[in-house]
Amino acid sequence: MNRLVRSALLGNLLLILLAPHPGLAQGSLPDAAETPPASESTNPSSDSTPSQHVGWRSNFFDEVDGQLDMSNLLAKGGFISMPIIITEPAVDDGLGMAAYFVQNPPPGSDLPPTRTILGGAVTGNGSWGGGIMRSGSFAGGRWLYDVAAATGLAVLDFHPGNRDLALRYNNDIDYIGVKTRYRFGDSGFSLGPSLRWRRNDINLDTEDQFPRIEELAERKIELVSLGVAGHFDNRDNPLTPTRGLNVVAEFQRFDEAIGSDADFNTASLFGAWFHSWDQWTFAAMADAQVASEDAPFFMQPDINIRGLARNRYTGDEVLSSEIEIRRQLTPRWAAVGFGGYGRTFGDDDADAATWGGGVRYRIARKLGLDVGLDYAVGPEEEVVYIQFGHAWGMQMD
Repeated sequence: MNRLVRSALLGNLLLILLAPHPGLAQGSLPDAAETPPASESTNPSSDSTPSQHVGWRSNFFDEVDGQLDMSNLLAKGGFISMPIIITEPAVDDGLGMAAYFVQNPPPGSDLPPTRTILGGAVTGNGSWGGGIMRSGSFAGGRWLYDVAAATGLAVLDFHPGNRDLALRYNNDIDYIGVKTRYRFGDSGFSLGPSLRWRRNDINLDTEDQFPRIEELAERKIELVSLGVAGHFDNRDNPLTPTRGLNVVAEFQRFDEAIGSDADFNTASLFGAWFHSWDQWTFAAMADAQVASEDAPFFMQPDINIRGLARNRYTGDEVLSSEIEIRRQLTPRWAAVGFGGYGRTFGDDDADAATWGGGVRYRIARKLGLDVGLDYAVGPEEEVVYIQFGHAWGMQMD
């Protein structure tokens, strides 16, 4: 039936290795308990009686409605474990596990939550990966930071010219990324530098048919970049937003002067907008990415929407977009529907459209954090995702 089941945590950890432009988990806004999402009702019905749980049960059940809830566990420094289940066509079946830690700031502060993700997975075609990421703030919240480290082996198919022809290559990758930004008061704007390093050991034989690819085969290449990123964020909740705008713009320069084996540039502009009324939430996102023509083939951006396998459509200029509508059914449960469209530009232009729906459960009421499932239909695959937070969490600030 479906060929892919992938969790958001797999995206956070393994896509650092598999995707051309690795993202970092980031935090930006105050505790969701201070500004709960508009679509969430934190009060049970008047005829309900809150369940009282003591001891270990208080870590897993909410004191307000008695439902399964991880807020208290996370507040005590605990974590939510998430399975990573993979049947991605490019890497075959796979399994893994990840732990998600969330530490809330003191009540009433404007500091973002501190988040840590640790995990890894292995797949049927020999791919494997693991890593750790952490995001938070320092200097009284004036500075935000994101750090990530990962290692693994990616066995992937590359589609030259976005054709059905697939070339399989092995990419043994080590990755470290650091980003920090200064917050300009309560304006929602932040700006700062980034530093990324990755070592790639490419194994591929194209029989001299694709020179841009062949020149990188059978060799190790180190890529080092210095960049600058500008952000704007006024979302009501960084985990599962229902109102506000998030914009992330970034430029990276890979240069031999700072130790890179290749000279090229990348740039990206991402925006996500959320609006709620009554029990409905409408959201839209667009993500534009550009890489200079001399960028290695595995650093080309790809169309990134639900229902489409990663790395299937790549190019030097790529646009991805989605819209989503959400209906809050109860204080805990919600239903979502979405549609996506992506396009690559240039000599190898291609496009793809997807659609689907899913369900959400409020797993941490005090944080406004949801988990759920999405079922997406694309031009080539039917995809089921395990979501942790919002589906655009990897791209958002």
